[in-house]
Amino acid sequence: MSDKGKTILIVEDEKELLDSYKELVESAGYSAMTALDGYQGLDLLSKNIGGVNLVLLDLMMPGVDGLEVLRAVKANPDKYGDMPIVVLTNMTSEAVIKESFDLGSSSYLVKTDLDYQGLVRELSKYLG
Repeated sequence: MSDKGKTILIVEDEKELLDSYKELVESAGYSAMTALDGYQGLDLLSKNIGGVNLVLLDLMMPGVDGLEVLRAVKANPDKYGDMPIVVLTNMTSEAVIKESFDLGSSSYLVKTDLDYQGLVRELSKYLG
């Protein structure tokens, strides 16, 4: 199956990182939607049910943080859709990692441990 036509929602509050991830996702052949915080992410998901194939989610954001987004999406698939959520953060606390998986994340990646090719490989696992 081709990756073309697959859409990734990137939720990241650091604009430079958001732009880098968007460029990376698009260069890998995916479509990208972006949100600078959890509120925007949830809003985009609710307006594009079935149109987002994967969420790339930062955890530390103002307002609604990533764990709250994860909790809301997984608890309300009729409202937000049902897709893999890949957490991409610099938080390495075992408790946070466990909570992320308990809430339904598909993968947990640490930004500082990952290069762009590794990120694309991880996304391809869920979109290929």
